[in-house]
Amino acid sequence: MKNIGIIAEYNPFHNGHAYQIEKIRNETKADHIVIAMSGDFVQRGAPAVINKYARTRMALSCGADLVLELPALWACASAERFAAAGCLLFDKTGCVDGLCFGTEADDITLLSEAAELLSDEPERFSKYLTKAMKKGLSYPAAREAALQKSLSNQSFGAGEKESSAKAKNPDIRCSGLPEHTLNELLGSPNNILAIEYLKAIRKLRLPLTPFPLKRNGADYHNGDICAKNASATAIRALLTNTDSDFFTAERMNLPTTEKTAGCTIQTLAATDLERVMPPAAVSVLREYLSESPLLREDDFSSVLGYLLHLYAADPKGPENPLSTFGDSNAAIANRIIKHRYQFETFSQFCELCKSRNITYTRISRILLHTILNITNDDYKNGEALDCIPYLRILGFRKKSAPLLTELKRTAKVPIISKPADASRILGKEAFRMFERDVFAAELYERTKFEKRSRIPSHPCAMQSEYAMGIVMV
Repeated sequence: MKNIGIIAEYNPFHNGHAYQIEKIRNETKADHIVIAMSGDFVQRGAPAVINKYARTRMALSCGADLVLELPALWACASAERFAAAGCLLFDKTGCVDGLCFGTEADDITLLSEAAELLSDEPERFSKYLTKAMKKGLSYPAAREAALQKSLSNQSFGAGEKESSAKAKNPDIRCSGLPEHTLNELLGSPNNILAIEYLKAIRKLRLPLTPFPLKRNGADYHNGDICAKNASATAIRALLTNTDSDFFTAERMNLPTTEKTAGCTIQTLAATDLERVMPPAAVSVLREYLSESPLLREDDFSSVLGYLLHLYAADPKGPENPLSTFGDSNAAIANRIIKHRYQFETFSQFCELCKSRNITYTRISRILLHTILNITNDDYKNGEALDCIPYLRILGFRKKSAPLLTELKRTAKVPIISKPADASRILGKEAFRMFERDVFAAELYERTKFEKRSRIPSHPCAMQSEYAMGIVMV
């Protein structure tokens, strides 16, 4: 049985995701497609716009066979940790043969060279990285600069001596690519993740065959909803810039012609979304939004503002407590405390605290880690557990039952199908990691419930994560 894995967020699921599943199934003749999906919070340090159960149903309705949850600890981590944990998750299944990921290039030669440099860290790369950091660049920017410099000066083959021509002209590139092409390739978020996947497979010696797939659609940062195969960024912007309950117009007795953020409810539902998302995914979204609002980072502003002042007022010893959260350090913590009286919203504060060498995304992850109570020690403990000490099943297609049978036979770690069983089948430290997933999910649902309660509707109740079942399609 051949099973191919995809690491994803599906925030939300769109035509490009459906294309990836169909394309890789056809090209590899895979029996099943297994998804390692982020839960309710994602890698850029923000909540997913809709919860993990709706996104799981979208994926299964559009071709995926099994969805496993990437633990919250890794889902909102740096690209390096996110990618490594995703690859390790597939390794822990014992039955996933390959990893499919999107790139902006037709081949992965250059990306493979970059992954080799990052995993081996030769002296020349370390030298370029140190030099770039001393110039005040952020770590991601410094690493990109070091990669570009290393690739442009790299020899023609691993372990081979440089040619005389190369020795005379160190700017000769082994790939023959001009500098602007290197910039484009190494500056794309999809290519950065592709490099991290290749690096993890190489460094951890994982038995996963990489299957790169060129993206078919708009660039990751493209916010144009009218672009061919619009990006998730564009779809999120469309959704969050429009009233979050636009699908509930009828049950709220609102006229369907009412203007909402410059777009009619009827037009938004009938054209834009149905053009950029598969019909099954739109159907799931409609059903979800009939009962639930969309969430974004600013919906967590109140709890964040409280925590900022709590930790500033009660330092609990000589170490600033904000420096202990994931991705943080003493300098960044002091910067956050310094600006706390200017705090207005989550997103505004990220803009305020970022700097030349501290990216918006890093600040966002630190603030999210503060909200989720994820510390640097949690990452150390997670790495000591080899990142993935359990497999949480979020959902599967009924016709893929043979895959579940195989998974139960080959899995290298406990499988959680009922959250209530976790405390019994997991060790102490593994269960502590699982409790982070539960806390994240219940905070997400609590915030969603409170936002929903401010909108006229039928009463709704919040459900414990321990009572949630598997999504079956």
